[in-house]
Amino acid sequence: MLIDGLYLNGCTVEYPDRRVPVSEALAQGRVRDFDETIGNPDVPVFDTGRPAADLAVEALAKALKSAGTDASEVGWLFHCGWWHQGFDIWSAAHYVAHRTDALGALPVNLSQGCNAPMAALELAARAMLADPSIRAAAVTAADAMQEPQVDRWNLNYGCVHGDAGTAMVIAREPAPGSSFRILSMASSAAPELEEMNRYGYEPTPGPALRDGGKVDLKAAKKAYLAEYGIEHFARRSRESLTGCVRGALRDAGLSGAEERVRAVAVPRLSAKIFETVYRPQLAPLFGAEKLVWHGGRTAHLGVADVGANIADLHEEQDLRPGDVCVIVNAGGGYTWSCLVLELM
Repeated sequence: MLIDGLYLNGCTVEYPDRRVPVSEALAQGRVRDFDETIGNPDVPVFDTGRPAADLAVEALAKALKSAGTDASEVGWLFHCGWWHQGFDIWSAAHYVAHRTDALGALPVNLSQGCNAPMAALELAARAMLADPSIRAAAVTAADAMQEPQVDRWNLNYGCVHGDAGTAMVIAREPAPGSSFRILSMASSAAPELEEMNRYGYEPTPGPALRDGGKVDLKAAKKAYLAEYGIEHFARRSRESLTGCVRGALRDAGLSGAEERVRAVAVPRLSAKIFETVYRPQLAPLFGAEKLVWHGGRTAHLGVADVGANIADLHEEQDLRPGDVCVIVNAGGGYTWSCLVLELM
């Protein structure tokens, strides 16, 4: 999708104060079947007793200030969360809008797994392109993988989970010093793969009511792959990832090989996944030297990966106006997305 006349302003990340190195968790015997390619990131851990959505509240307050946007200008607010946001049968999106004084916004909750912010950005862009009266939109995300229901160290293959909140402001004018022009977005889904996250299980009446009150993402995947093998998943993953990246580049009028395409950020999973999945598929398009993996810093941040990657590229890549960054992401379900941004 070609996006004309919209800007991503004030992308902000909010981390909890506490950090736990993976090496410390290993020494304490908390990590089983460890993938050494995860490295030793300082995993951000949110354990304050406050709602996880507070991470998004704090991030959005800073993003609005950085973008020079008043909260009253936000017409839509999309909030993304993978896990429990703080209260039962409760709208975290409305909470974020309330706590940031975005009281004129229409708050919407999105649960698309780790790829939710990409879906939110696309929905926000479509809403603003369709309705010129919307002056700005906000996309927030927050997750905290808290015990006892979630064991961040052993929840899933190829990662450990860190906690963070992010916020992005989409506006019709660029913000001085902190703005990307949104060139294009593209997504591709393989809905038949949703079975991978539930294979062999019976439904439950509520969350974390299986396996002694623990969420386990490994067992269903292991059973699914034992039954069907990995080839179908690998083929659909390759097709969807390269398809959405090529589509986004085409809509932006780019091939990927241009010198001004400076960096391509991928999910913060293990180095093994980076080397076996993302590098082989993206290096032929962009060149291996442009690929950026930040997983060794924070571990996987779930729904906060997208915002954290954008913020880190802006701060660290020594970008100049006209330079292009590409954000590649994926989430269970499964959906793959690509976002192309140009620094103003």
